[in-house]
Amino acid sequence: MWILHFLPDSIIVWFCNILLLVGLVLTIAGFFAHRIPVLGSYQLSFKIGGILLLVLGVYFRGGVAVEQQWRERVAAVEARLAEAEKVSVQANAQIETKAQKKTTEIRQRTQYIRQYVDREVVKYDTTCTIPQPFIDAHNRAAEAPPK
Repeated sequence: MWILHFLPDSIIVWFCNILLLVGLVLTIAGFFAHRIPVLGSYQLSFKIGGILLLVLGVYFRGGVAVEQQWRERVAAVEARLAEAEKVSVQANAQIETKAQKKTTEIRQRTQYIRQYVDREVVKYDTTCTIPQPFIDAHNRAAEAPPK
């Protein structure tokens, strides 16, 4: 069966059909060879050879059919994989856009809170106490952004 991978499909199909046809002819000739005097002594050989060729032809024909089914399945899976890759690229683009937007929002919020803290620290720097607005700003910076 490994030979099937090296030969084109059309040659394999013709080979199987020829095996079946020759096997059928030899088997039929084996049953009628006793009527022809020259071929009468080869009657058993024709029957055995014909049946062997029929069995071999059917075996190869089944192998070709299974091989074609697997190739069709592989083609179908490859088509689904290509479609899934397209969907994946689109989904990744959407996720990347959302992530960039979220990162931009977080950076803007962080920058705003830093500026606020810098303004408030200057007001209370002389007393060395931690003012409540500073604690609130620090807590807001640690919170998740509102949706």
